[in-house]
Amino acid sequence: MLPPAPSKANIGVFTNPAHKLWINETGPTVEDVQKGESLKPGEVTIAIKSTGICGSDVHFWHAGCIGPMIVEGDHILGHESAGQVIAVHPSVTHLKVGDRVAIEPNIICNECEPCLTGRYNGCEKVLFLSTPPVPGLLRRYVNHPAIWCHKIGNMSYEDGAMLEPLSVALAGMQRCGVKLGDPVLVCGAGPIGLITLLCCQAAGACPLVITDIDEGRLKFAKEICPSVITHKVERLSAEESAKKIVESFGGIEPAIALECTGVESSIAAAVWAVKFGGKVFVIGVGKNEINFPFMRASTREVDLQFQYRYSNTWPRAIRLVENGVIDLTKLVTHRFKLEDAIEAFNTAADPKTGAIKKHRSCPTCCTTMSSALTRPMLRQSRAGFRMAARRFESTNTQKAAETAKDQAAKASKAASEYAAKAQQGLSRVTSSAGPAIAGAAKGIANSLGKVGGRTGRLIAFVEKQIPTFIYYSKVGSELAKIVFRGQNMSPPSLATFQSYWQNALKQIQNPSALLQTASKFTQQQSSLIQQARNINRAQLVTGGVLLAECLGFFTVGEMIGRFKIIGYHGDSHAAHH
Repeated sequence: MLPPAPSKANIGVFTNPAHKLWINETGPTVEDVQKGESLKPGEVTIAIKSTGICGSDVHFWHAGCIGPMIVEGDHILGHESAGQVIAVHPSVTHLKVGDRVAIEPNIICNECEPCLTGRYNGCEKVLFLSTPPVPGLLRRYVNHPAIWCHKIGNMSYEDGAMLEPLSVALAGMQRCGVKLGDPVLVCGAGPIGLITLLCCQAAGACPLVITDIDEGRLKFAKEICPSVITHKVERLSAEESAKKIVESFGGIEPAIALECTGVESSIAAAVWAVKFGGKVFVIGVGKNEINFPFMRASTREVDLQFQYRYSNTWPRAIRLVENGVIDLTKLVTHRFKLEDAIEAFNTAADPKTGAIKKHRSCPTCCTTMSSALTRPMLRQSRAGFRMAARRFESTNTQKAAETAKDQAAKASKAASEYAAKAQQGLSRVTSSAGPAIAGAAKGIANSLGKVGGRTGRLIAFVEKQIPTFIYYSKVGSELAKIVFRGQNMSPPSLATFQSYWQNALKQIQNPSALLQTASKFTQQQSSLIQQARNINRAQLVTGGVLLAECLGFFTVGEMIGRFKIIGYHGDSHAAHH
């Protein structure tokens, strides 16, 4: 059955750098669609029937950016869509007017190595719809290359739109290598985590455990996959959290962890939880830089892999849905008309609504918004605790200041913890305390840097100096101990130091007195030579260490460690586990 001729104006859902959200007319215009003159070779025009709201859409609206992808002007959102072909360029032969299609939202160059080797998700010149500055699919009509429009037959438009988040999960499944009978951990019960859970169940993974901090999402996971074991994440260390996860498995260490949150603590817990030779496969996105238990991964030969979008997944996804292997219908919880998109986004961004997925659908081009929250939506709609944890920092000054205050508290706590650890040995100070406090200060710098101006630059300067200050303060302290022990002396009192510096200041302020002191020094050369002869071994070692440091042969820490002059013998074996 041929679709009716388009008659309504083309409208889209826009955002901008000021974080506004509105609906306005956009291209192609209804006149262009009616005439078919706007089509380029290889393109078709699609009347969009259903579009999911993705977590990235909400982030572009709220934060104005995702990492380096920044909204710099009026920008149309949406990249999870299905619809009906209403116009075809004469060069297109495999599609016709009336075909129902799901849209793969990328346009690649077909020239770079990733494209030529079939891994086009790594295309160096990709145009990914809804990623600035490429306009998205939350529109009535869209022109798109026919090669990226996949026929879906009698599949519902909602299921067709859900093929995009399903493709994300399938890409992870293909690369992580889940096998029949594998014990698998899924971290995060957001849309991507839930779809990944369904894929693992279909692949025969058992036992299956899914984690989240929200009881409601875990309850929903149990509804769509009754065999899954749910595990509520508590505020514990990564190591202790991993022990609790293994207990949920009945004592079995998972072979594979599919991490669908991108949150640092969740990734760390997964590394601690998997078996020797296991794998942690990270599907979720997170901050630009994170810490993870390196030595745990190293000594247990844990593979850590990552994923970026997908490639060659749509045909497989279509088969799975058409044959009932994967049922996505329960994930669509809210539906809105396109004209009600603002309400749909507000619902998507509010965790109290219990929304999983939202879609915009459009029977007979009346374009409604059956807005299904796609994958990151649940994960990132929990803005209260996710925004500060992820790399997508708000450009709003007030939010940046609140983030800075929170990270300042964390930095203070980290400084206290590592100050205690510093007493255990110089090497641990230089390898643990310095980087940790520097990392905390860097977080403050990044946050306050967004407030702007001199404050950010000052914090950045201080952050650079912290490791050096801590390192050489401890070095000076240890070398002083060596000298005093070698001479059977006690460290000078605070009053002695004050008196010394007061005298030094007076001499600097009185040049004549300084000259008299210099003349006395030259008259006491024989006395100095005699004192040099009385220098003991500890003082010689100290001088040698300082000389080596100046010459750049060794660091002071290495020298002290080599001569074992402060009793440091390295970390214990337990410190690595």
